[in-house]
Amino acid sequence: MRFGLGIKLMGYVMVGVLVTSAVIGVIRVQSERASLSELIGKAGQSVANATASGAASLIAGYDYGNLEMLAANVARQINVIRVTIRNRDGRIMAQSEVDDARTHQRFEAPVVFNGQTIGAVTVDVSTDALERALAALYWRVFVEQAVFGAILGLIVYLFTARGIVSPIRKLTTAMEEAAEKGDSYVARYLEVRSGDEIGRLVSVFNTLNTSLASYHDKLQSKINFANQELRDKNIQLGGRTRELEHALDLLSTMATTDWLTELPNRRKFDETLSRMFHQSERYAEDITLVLFDIDHFKLINDSHGHGAGDEILREIGTLMRLHVRKSDLPARLGGDEFGIVLYHTNAEQAEMFVEILLEGVRAHRFQYEDKQLSISLSVGIAQCDDSMKTPQALYYAADKALYQAKHSGRDCYSVYDGAGALPLRGRESA
Repeated sequence: MRFGLGIKLMGYVMVGVLVTSAVIGVIRVQSERASLSELIGKAGQSVANATASGAASLIAGYDYGNLEMLAANVARQINVIRVTIRNRDGRIMAQSEVDDARTHQRFEAPVVFNGQTIGAVTVDVSTDALERALAALYWRVFVEQAVFGAILGLIVYLFTARGIVSPIRKLTTAMEEAAEKGDSYVARYLEVRSGDEIGRLVSVFNTLNTSLASYHDKLQSKINFANQELRDKNIQLGGRTRELEHALDLLSTMATTDWLTELPNRRKFDETLSRMFHQSERYAEDITLVLFDIDHFKLINDSHGHGAGDEILREIGTLMRLHVRKSDLPARLGGDEFGIVLYHTNAEQAEMFVEILLEGVRAHRFQYEDKQLSISLSVGIAQCDDSMKTPQALYYAADKALYQAKHSGRDCYSVYDGAGALPLRGRESA
């Protein structure tokens, strides 16, 4: 909820008057309290002294009956709530209690007979009436000052509304119109009716308004020119950005792809093997690694040249892509060494996959410059088990099985069984 300047001025005046009046009222009430407390103190002490004087001969004569009557008569006086008469030993000889007040003040007087103190009188006087009177005084002062603050605030509002609030309201309305209707709108001219600070403010507004209208036209033409240049630069930047993104994609592909076979390279293979190994470990899913070499690949290079070797590597890569699933990862690890990570696959399923791959290689016609080449593979298979704590352990197991297949006559595969590797040829045991 928003309040106008006139309402705020009236509120400020009222609050100031109330705070000032509250301080004055507290001082006034405390002054009254001191004077009233002094009167009560004198009256209470007088009652205590008079009671002590009347009780002197009665205490000396041990006249308990008259002492009780004396205490009762004193207790019936206004605001006296309790009277207690004691002998010199402190024993109560007479006591009268009329009421139990919330607040009271106690007065004591010694009982003297023949120059000797033979007892004491205690008189409790209630101060409840005093507190009620002070509370009523507090409330009366508050009401008086509240009415005074309201009247003074209203007077201030009436005197300031025309000279201050009205010009400021017109100025604010003109500025709001300019802000609402946009940059091209020129605020209306305001009439200056006084030479004080408010009038000077309106004059400055009119001057600034005229200057801003002129500057706006010049600035708008510059903005239009700059916007056109910015659009041209954005078009150029967009083309450069697309070229850069294409180059980055190409670099990313080159960093993880073997240029000859277009298979993932060793870096991509190691990253994926590590990720799939830890997934298998976490979710208890089967993962099997297949490593293989091309048999006598060096002899092919020496006999037919490196061009023949490159062609063989490309065709092996093509055959791998034809046989693997989308969830598997075929890769060229370097030279004539290849690897395949088979996810959701155990050793028996991997054997079936390898047998099909070997049959595909045997059935494929490898040719280079009208010469047919005989190509075979040596394959090692290792399934991840609980004894393998790292991806490197799985790789070493598959490599050990590959080593066993090479030394078992090549053109075969060997399966790592945890303690060693069993060589096989095709589908039959070697």
